[in-house]
Amino acid sequence: ATDLMINKFGVNEELAGTIPSMLPFGTILLTPFFGNLYDRKGKGATIMMIGSLLIISVHALFSVPFLHHWLIAVLLILVLGVGFSLVPSAMWPSVPKIIPEKQLGTAYALIFWVQNWGLMGVPALIGWVLEKYCITGQVVRDGLTVNTYNYTLPMMIFTGFGVLALIFAFLLKAEDRKKVMDLSYQILKNIISYDKN
Repeated sequence: ATDLMINKFGVNEELAGTIPSMLPFGTILLTPFFGNLYDRKGKGATIMMIGSLLIISVHALFSVPFLHHWLIAVLLILVLGVGFSLVPSAMWPSVPKIIPEKQLGTAYALIFWVQNWGLMGVPALIGWVLEKYCITGQVVRDGLTVNTYNYTLPMMIFTGFGVLALIFAFLLKAEDRKKVMDLSYQILKNIISYDKN
């Protein structure tokens, strides 16, 4: 993220880490707020969809070559923080709604398993893509020759991950709707059978 700020947005090296550091700070503040919103209103799948759409939009805008002013970077990082807060605040409490209690341990383990594969594999993938397809030249910094990169392709990869998250949010919404319909059907069936007696 720091290199993106230097290469794409022309941020000074001493300040380049400041903009990405706004992301975790924002999520620290916002995730509990959105979790409370979920507790009060529900709508977990909708919250995940909104978060996914924000993540998709931010990464798509990061990939646009002519958007390179540092204020745009700050704005996009702040919006990304909102997206990163919305998704987990709705995802984690939604798991017990769709997974039977006796399988919750396995479900959470699988979620962490996938997450850890992502934490291991995505940086390796992005590093490989940058080195293979995105080198735009070289510059000398602090006496060292370093590559400069075009971050369009890596940002499109992140956009693709956001699209996957959106697809899963739609699947969750469909599953949630199905369970509500099943529950409503059972209640209606019980009322009808009670009236007959």
